[in-house]
Amino acid sequence: MTVIRFIGPEDIKPHLSIECLIDPVADAFRALSNGDAQAPVYVLHPDSLSDIHVKAATIKNWPIFTVKMAGWSQLLADRGEPPSSGMIAVFDTQTCRPIAILQDEHLVSDYRTAAAGAVAARALARAGAKTAAIIGTGTQARLQAQAVALVRPIETIFIWGRSPEKSKALARDLSLDLPGVKMRTRLEPRDAVIDADIIVTATTAREPIVEGDWLQPGQHLTSVGADDATKCEIAPEVFARASLVAVDAVEAAEQYGNIRRALHSGAIDLTRDIVELGAILNNNESGRRSEQEITIASLVGLGVQDLAAVKTIYNQIV
Repeated sequence: MTVIRFIGPEDIKPHLSIECLIDPVADAFRALSNGDAQAPVYVLHPDSLSDIHVKAATIKNWPIFTVKMAGWSQLLADRGEPPSSGMIAVFDTQTCRPIAILQDEHLVSDYRTAAAGAVAARALARAGAKTAAIIGTGTQARLQAQAVALVRPIETIFIWGRSPEKSKALARDLSLDLPGVKMRTRLEPRDAVIDADIIVTATTAREPIVEGDWLQPGQHLTSVGADDATKCEIAPEVFARASLVAVDAVEAAEQYGNIRRALHSGAIDLTRDIVELGAILNNNESGRRSEQEITIASLVGLGVQDLAAVKTIYNQIV
């Protein structure tokens, strides 16, 4: 009988970092775009205040594959409790037998999403980008700020959230995380966006926050919060301003988040206007071609990212 290891967040967290996941997540994007990976996504809504994402993944010739169940609850958020939870089942590729359960409490999702943001910024933002805007004030907003600073020489970060108090708290926390970077809070999202070389939206917004006429030549925008059919952080008109729109997977983008909204509005064309980030990393599609282009990465999050993260740390935690 197969023995299934149960591994808790206290054993997982010490081995996770954004930096150690950037290259593995980039490799996972490459594998997906060249046909060496499978990454189905299914999102359930048990009620109007919660969602659970079921994301599986396999990558050719890898010894393990994963199935993740990650939940989020507005009820818990309103109580001031951690709103995210989850677990990842790990299977042996050859036998398909389960070999471990990672009760990660969303840690893997948090860190691999931050790593994906770093991959997108490294691939698409201007090399000399020095300012960033973080739209959002939660855990992912904090991690995305750290991620951008790992791949670009960021000197100033502008922060906007719906709660000015939470914006100030995030600025204080990030001052400790990134002591060489200046933190500035903004009362309006537009004021954060227009001053930034790189913009990252990391919210649970169901209506767009970033508007099309805010963007300036040369900016790069990454959205990581719009990960199901109900969410949208970027107005459809934003995509009309971009020279390049990258997604983690075309099929998932068609069903979820910002791209779904933009497609339904007619603002973009699925086959003409969208490329996969992995195809850019594989040099099968062009990335940024000039300092003046506006680029966008709209990411819904895929199981290959979870698999890449688990494989990276697996031998250290079992």
